[in-house]
Amino acid sequence: MNHTLINPSLMKHVGLTIVAGGLATLWAQTGFAVNSSACPGTANRLCLYSPVDPAGSKGSQSLAVGIGVTSGESSAIPSSQVNPATQIPEQVFRAHVTKGLAVPVDLGMILGSSETGQFQQAGVHAQWTIFEGFRLPAVTARAALLRSSWARGGDILEMASINSRNIELLGSWGVLGILTPYAGVGWAEVGNDSTIQNFIGLEIQALPPFMRLGIESRKAFSNRYVLAKISLGL
Repeated sequence: MNHTLINPSLMKHVGLTIVAGGLATLWAQTGFAVNSSACPGTANRLCLYSPVDPAGSKGSQSLAVGIGVTSGESSAIPSSQVNPATQIPEQVFRAHVTKGLAVPVDLGMILGSSETGQFQQAGVHAQWTIFEGFRLPAVTARAALLRSSWARGGDILEMASINSRNIELLGSWGVLGILTPYAGVGWAEVGNDSTIQNFIGLEIQALPPFMRLGIESRKAFSNRYVLAKISLGL
């Protein structure tokens, strides 16, 4: 659904500059990374992508910038692979940017990091809204790529990385212009592991139309984890 945007140039410049700079920095850091066969931590949860967004197109005048967190159980990287003092974080904090196009397609990207910066991520996604109507459910297909990197090694630390891929179909239905529950199913691959996943979520228009709160519960690799996001924009 299209929205009227008031003076968006400053938000677009700042948001896209921050993300582009962050992506360039992260990919430069991981350019020498060795490939890993598995995501560190428990059940690949830290290496799964989600924009924490419902179905539906945002429109060509939209740009949303947000911050979020994804949770995972604390786990030490095996001492045979890494410095024993290195720990996989319980949470990864993420910056989100989503931009709508003139066609019913939205593009987005994320940057993620643990509190210490030892675990980092960069990812992109595209979603196509197959159907959307006034007071009717919206149906969206989404695909995403995510690269996660972390330090490993014995006496000498080195960077390792793993790529993840998502394909999913989701639907949502707005309620009173304030609440938008959504649900979906899909396929995910993290390194050599793949899974069928399902998820449910809720987006709340906290300060319409500028501030949104989102929370999502996603099940993959026989485990369920939680993501949350707060975003600003139209």
